[in-house]
This record gives sequence, structure tokens and C-alpha cells, in this order.
Amino acid sequence: MTKAATECGIPWSLEPGGCAAIPLPADESIASVARAQVRTLLPVLGLAVKDADDVAIMVSELATNVLQHATPRSGRSRAELWVYQRASVLGGDELVVKAFDSLRQWRRPPERVGGMHEHGRGLEIIELLTAGRWGHHPTRSRLSSPVVRGKATWFAVPATRTGHPRPLAPRTAGTSSMRDLQAMLVQRGLQRLAPRNELGVAMLSAPGELTVWCETATFRWCARSGETGKLPVTDITEVCEQLVRVYEGLSEGGDDRQ
Repeated sequence: MTKAATECGIPWSLEPGGCAAIPLPADESIASVARAQVRTLLPVLGLAVKDADDVAIMVSELATNVLQHATPRSGRSRAELWVYQRASVLGGDELVVKAFDSLRQWRRPPERVGGMHEHGRGLEIIELLTAGRWGHHPTRSRLSSPVVRGKATWFAVPATRTGHPRPLAPRTAGTSSMRDLQAMLVQRGLQRLAPRNELGVAMLSAPGELTVWCETATFRWCARSGETGKLPVTDITEVCEQLVRVYEGLSEGGDDRQ
């Protein structure tokens, strides 16, 4: 947890790559807790968005979606909220908010009844406010021990920093950055990616499944499925998320890409 978060009384856990995470209650307070915590967190992280009210609405809808569609009847579930910054495929940076739940399957919203959804309209709101920058994918928890497998539902909006660099930016040297990434992956339960070094290039690999390279301040990866990716080391949080998603997709034979 950052010093700033501690001083402000925010119960977020902050990873070395800059991802803030908090457990969510599995009851009717989930939306209000998520909304209030994100509103308080963004200034602490030095992040600004164009419309904080829209972000608050979407955070509420993500949390409500978890409660309505991802909580088993037994009531035993795991819910977490994650917030971090990454480079946008559209240019610039963006704020990413993800709601994790321990239900692996994606439950499609109910069909319309009389022109309206009884539930699930929150995702329609997110679709509208983000212009389609949302989705879901298989992943693993951040805050539980042992790690829980599940999925994340996410949205992304443009974001700017308010006067200071990204928190806890990783080192840019290949070997050092790969050690940082491996530690993050091990924390998420990915133990089979072993370090290697070939011709001065730092690597992680699970033979026949997934290989990751780090060179020239850039991570690259290639999976058994044929999927490849490339991101700068400054987006180490996003790299970790993508690798967990890819690994989970390999175990299930499919995934929903971001």
C-alpha cells in the first residue's frame, strides 16, 4: 500500500506495477462501497478523468453486475475491485477498472421483456459511456490466498496524470523487469513460467505453452494458441493481466480478448 493511501485511510492494496485492489462485500452495499472507494482513490493515485460522475456510475454498475449475476446461491463468492492506468490502443493513457468475481462462466444478460431488461442494463450503460471500451476475460484473484480462479469484467476511459509520474514505475533493464514480472505472476499462482536467458535476452517460459521475452524496455509474448503481444515495461500491470488471461484461456481452450 502506498504511503499516500495509508495517510488518507484508503484500504487499497497497491502492487509494484501500480494496480490498486480492494475486496468488495457480497451484499447490497457492494455498489456504494465500490463507488465511494474509487472516488477517493483517483486523487491519491494522481489520476484525473473527464467525467468522474460517469466513472462512478460505471463502477456502481460493475459492482451491481457482480452481485446480480456472479454470486452463487450458496452466497460463497469472492469479489474484488481493481484500478490501474495503462497505455490506450487509441493513444494516450486510460483508466482501467475491473470487477473480479469467482464465477468462471460469463452469464449473458436476460433477454428483453417488453423492450426493457429486468437486469443487466448496467452493461448497456457501460457500453454507451465507454463507446465500447469494456469486456470480460478469465483471470485470477489478487487478494486471496490461495489464489481463486474466476473472471474480470472491465471498462476503460481516457485518463491524465495530475502532476507526478505513474506510481512505482518498474525498472527498464530487461533482467530486472523480468524479475518484477515473474514475482507478480507467481503472486497470481502462475508457477510454471521459469526464467531463462538466451543471447542476453531475459525470458520466462512454460515449454509448449507460453514464452515471454523482455528486451529494449519491451515485453513480448507468444502462446500455444498463436496469440502474440507486445507492450512497454511501463505497462507491466497490463502485461501481467494479459499473461494471466492468456494462461487461463489456454486451460479452457478459449478467451475473450481485451
